Amino acid sequence: MNIPLSPVNLILDFSGHIHNLGDLQTRLGLAGHNAQSTLQAAWRRWGTSLAEHLVGDYALTIQDETQRLTYLARDALGVKPLYYRIDNSRLSHGFSIPELRRRCPLPVTPDMDWAAAYMLNLSFSQTETAYKEIHKLAPGHWLTCNTDGHVRIQRYHEWRDDAPTATKRDPRWVEAYREVLEEAIRCRMDPDAPMGTENSGGIDSATITAYLAHFLGEPGDRLHSFGFAYCEQEPAYILETSQASRIVHNYIITTWMADDEAVSLGLNTLGYPQEHPNSTVHIPFYRECELRGIHALFSGFGGDEVVTLSGHHLRKELLDGGHYTALWNILPGNPFKRTLRLLKTAALDRANSTYNSTFLKAWQQRWPYQLLRPEVVQRLNLYERYMETALYDAPYRRINDFILQHHLRHMQLTARLEDCTLMAAAYGVDYRWPLWDARLVQQYLSTPGIEKVGPKGIGRYLHRRAIDGLVPKRVAWKPHKDMGENYQPDNIHVAIARMNNLARQLESNLHPGLMELIDQDKFCHQIKQMELTSADDICRRLFRRNIGYIHWLNRWLHDNDNITG
Repeated sequence: MNIPLSPVNLILDFSGHIHNLGDLQTRLGLAGHNAQSTLQAAWRRWGTSLAEHLVGDYALTIQDETQRLTYLARDALGVKPLYYRIDNSRLSHGFSIPELRRRCPLPVTPDMDWAAAYMLNLSFSQTETAYKEIHKLAPGHWLTCNTDGHVRIQRYHEWRDDAPTATKRDPRWVEAYREVLEEAIRCRMDPDAPMGTENSGGIDSATITAYLAHFLGEPGDRLHSFGFAYCEQEPAYILETSQASRIVHNYIITTWMADDEAVSLGLNTLGYPQEHPNSTVHIPFYRECELRGIHALFSGFGGDEVVTLSGHHLRKELLDGGHYTALWNILPGNPFKRTLRLLKTAALDRANSTYNSTFLKAWQQRWPYQLLRPEVVQRLNLYERYMETALYDAPYRRINDFILQHHLRHMQLTARLEDCTLMAAAYGVDYRWPLWDARLVQQYLSTPGIEKVGPKGIGRYLHRRAIDGLVPKRVAWKPHKDMGENYQPDNIHVAIARMNNLARQLESNLHPGLMELIDQDKFCHQIKQMELTSADDICRRLFRRNIGYIHWLNRWLHDNDNITG
């Protein structure tokens, strides 16, 4: 059935990619049409349920003048950001905050409660931003607003926890996973243009890099590899993947961008302080891509969160199900040690831990170094919120529970997707995350837990088997993520002096809003302590973190005063 188009009555704005466009066109009888006319026809067919029919990484807005309605939708994982505000029944929206502020130049109010949470790395939100008036549409949701200002928000995407119980492995699960993995990578490739791939030497980025090269056949000038080399083992693993994939163009970054430059670029692009450091740390990649006409940059981010999760919850999962033989088989060591571990697991793992012990110790160690005033901490309940993050994986007894109730419910990791998407776009680069594909995530959730952990506790087992033979074995079967010690620059004392100088500058020009949040006596004490050569590494690292937070907030607040003033 053909659906008549009336583009005059629809204004469609779109960011991202629809991966099932051909299927939509077939269903709508629109073969040969472009994406815009296809989406317009899909809106007329399905209305607000449009997003349920789309597969891809996208944010879209539709203004329907006939229905006097504006519709916003965002993909299931929040790969593409979408912001909005409502003033006197009028909805304004944009794919970035600077874009939104250009469209709607009304004043905005920095949220100082958000700023306080930012100082503790607690500012992440699916729906809120650093401005009181500006909000985000949450991943997997749509929003409608009519001319009366009536707003309706609804979740359209739900994950299925439908993995069958199994105690023996079946190779068909690996084949099914591999098929979706390959499609998640292939559908994001540009047909003719050169592409970039981030290559850290780890299993996630190596997967993307190896598959891109494999699909290209001979990468030649079509594929460029970008990596950082800050740890001692990284160069060898990066080059091993590149050599096996016959990648000619490799770029290794070994230095950091200057802090002040990163803050300036970040604020101009994001509109408020970055919530994930990779957005500016990866600017050297974006610049190299821009220089070489590369518009698509692939990343392996998303693997650790779902499809290459270690799967350590399987022990509790099998224990609770009474599957002792299967549990014995995934425990490390010789038969005798496995038996002892089984008895220990049965005795000690019946109840959940209160906290992840490693996180709890680190969190308690770090807390005394935070700089917020006690009354601010108490008013916003920040200590409790901070310690709650130290629970991490402790409350969960199934792999899927950890993913669904922690990673995919809180979606703090979308901050990296949002920030990196926007920073890369400023250089004409489109970020692509195949491991953060909704179909692949669902395939993993639908796979039995026994497939995700191998004999003697080998983690990431489903993914490792799927990529075996394509990714170099030393990379694919590396038992842990550790890449060795960080390289220390020869001029470490110069770097410390530069940090101390920045701290003094911030102290002398602290925004009044930050003065109300920060314990200035404690801040001054930390500066003096850092100026002593006896400061230890932990103190220095946490001080640098505090200075980073204050630098971003201070510059943002002063800049906002200049705009509104």
